[in-house]
Amino acid sequence: MAKVLIVDDEKGIREVLTSILSKKGYEVLVASNLKEAKEIISSKEMDVALVDMLLPDGDGRDLIPLLKRNVVNVIMISGHASISSAVEAVKTGAYDFIEKPFDREKLLITLQNACNETSLKRESRDEIVYDSKQMEAVLNLSEKVARGSEPILIFGETGTGKELIAKFIHSLSKNSRGPFVAVNCSAIPDELAESELFGHKKGAFTGAVEERKGKFLSADSGTLFLDEIGDLNISLQPKLLRAIEESSIIPVGSDKEIKVNVKLIAATNKNLEEMVLENKFRKDLFYRLNGIKIEIPPLRERKEDIYILAKHFLKESCKREGFIYEEPEEEFFEKLRNYPFKGNVRELKRAMARVVLLGEGKISLENLPQEIIFYEGKNSLKDLKEEGESQKIIEVLKTNRGNVRKSCEELKISRSTFYEKLKLYKINLNSFRGLK
Repeated sequence: MAKVLIVDDEKGIREVLTSILSKKGYEVLVASNLKEAKEIISSKEMDVALVDMLLPDGDGRDLIPLLKRNVVNVIMISGHASISSAVEAVKTGAYDFIEKPFDREKLLITLQNACNETSLKRESRDEIVYDSKQMEAVLNLSEKVARGSEPILIFGETGTGKELIAKFIHSLSKNSRGPFVAVNCSAIPDELAESELFGHKKGAFTGAVEERKGKFLSADSGTLFLDEIGDLNISLQPKLLRAIEESSIIPVGSDKEIKVNVKLIAATNKNLEEMVLENKFRKDLFYRLNGIKIEIPPLRERKEDIYILAKHFLKESCKREGFIYEEPEEEFFEKLRNYPFKGNVRELKRAMARVVLLGEGKISLENLPQEIIFYEGKNSLKDLKEEGESQKIIEVLKTNRGNVRKSCEELKISRSTFYEKLKLYKINLNSFRGLK
């Protein structure tokens, strides 16, 4: 049963709405002002809020950020004089507005659609299992930028869940009712990339036996997610930039512009800034994408997520395979917490599936992958080698006062490898520049 909060200072309106919605099976909560509404929001769960624009103790729009934080859709109630304000409220996060006096059928349809969308948003967020402050910050930032029209760049190592975050952003965006179309740029052959993104006309090239719509048009009124954007052919990047800037595309073999309304989200596990310096990625496209950047930390940097994720994947695997989940010994989770998980969440998920299958539902330490069982942490030979390597890089940087070219020559490594090492060992290059 969906729960609806009604916030209106007119008793008659509260009673009429309560009567209409209760008969339709909704559970109704009521408040007559901002103070009462905030108390209810902080203590009760709900799916949609019907909020009057003008309340005795303030502006009803002030409740939008608070309600959205709890993934609650907001429908503004407006008199004729406040319609323009209600339209502005929709632009800043409200789901829709209803004008007084109410059209009963329109009210019920709008409310049902809002409830359905709330359900989708919560399903999307529920897929993101976490317990760390780092991931909470990622989701909070995602919510803040989701309603905007600017492109978003998600950065994170392979397996950190970039597509999940993209879907979460889509669910909160103004284009959430449209499709979510994902494209793996690394999987598209260079000769087909332009057609894949922008479509083509029949006969545009050999093999073009029929017209193709392309991913931009497929995502029209929705979200286009370009994963592994760093692998997109550099010759195609100017056309992608133009599509973003002009909100239009030109299919291969056509000279006609087609307008598109697409929320663009790109993702990469590569250092695009370094690729720009090496002329492997266009500077103008990089700066267009990098305006709003969301960085997902690797699993080894948010170890408090390992326990809750492992349990989630174990329960998921047990259910899928027809086993009853039983809590393993603490030592099992301790082994997981000590392991660095270079493959991130994806590696953890696969390891938990293995444990359930090999143990036929019995979750035990011996069924973990060997590399996890025998990992020795910071005392391992591998870590000692890495520690020695990081010290060598620091010494060379000190000697060369942060000069990248000289340091690379002395270390006998490429610039790209050099920057990867700096990131791996968390070495701040700027701290060595200007040393005497």
